[in-house]
Amino acid sequence: MSETPNLSYCADYVRRNDKDRFLCALFAPADRREDLFTLYAFNQEISKTREMVSEAMLGQIRLQWWRDALADIAKGEIRKHEVVAPLADLIGQGRVEPKTLEAMIDAREFDLFDKAPQDMAALENYIDETSGRLSEAAAKLLGAEEETALKAARLAGNAYGLVGILRAMVFHGRAKRQYIPEEYMQKYGVATGDIFEFRKTDAVRAMTRDLARQAQDKIDTARKMRRHLPKKAVPAALPVTLAENYLKKLKKADYDPFSAEFGLARPASFRLTLRALSGYW
Repeated sequence: MSETPNLSYCADYVRRNDKDRFLCALFAPADRREDLFTLYAFNQEISKTREMVSEAMLGQIRLQWWRDALADIAKGEIRKHEVVAPLADLIGQGRVEPKTLEAMIDAREFDLFDKAPQDMAALENYIDETSGRLSEAAAKLLGAEEETALKAARLAGNAYGLVGILRAMVFHGRAKRQYIPEEYMQKYGVATGDIFEFRKTDAVRAMTRDLARQAQDKIDTARKMRRHLPKKAVPAALPVTLAENYLKKLKKADYDPFSAEFGLARPASFRLTLRALSGYW
């Protein structure tokens, strides 16, 4: 029986903390996988900030550490950190733009204050600056250059990001954090307590159904541009395949966002493989 190949620090880190993107990265060309794992590990480092600190100021200090690390890289000074070192290599090769990473760090400031987005436009901007930028950067790492190709990847990232917000409602609710805008909840008569207490009300289901429809619309919009994304860069957009399967689980659960069937759904590995091999994400 063959042994499981040893994974790099970044690859194992992503495998443990971001299973969806880890699986999608496995379909990238062999000489590009570590690049993706490095990018996704960086994303994990900044996205977990809120869970690592007890107050906003400490989170700001942690995010500033990453800004300073990028500034040091620009000066040729590499901090001793398992993610910083390979990230410095990508930046040095011109494979990742520091301004993209800085924008992703800035977007994570929002997580620190436990406030709901002001409106849907604010939520969509947050998703775009996090999941959207990440998918675009991944596509660039895989060789996508045309503006239309990068736009397709970014749209795919936005679609996956909105589904991620839905899947994290239980996680956020336990932490008394809310990512659904207040005005949107009021539209459906949903109270903050309904989310924090995981109340399976008709209003919650109606709101979730509408958000799921919006997520599917984003998936459909991204797919209209998939012909522009070269096959070598498809792994950057593959998470939408998993997102669509999660939406099917949500529908099966009658749009209960707190159901284990939805929140704990496992990645559709077989479907992912078929889409990856065909390039028809």
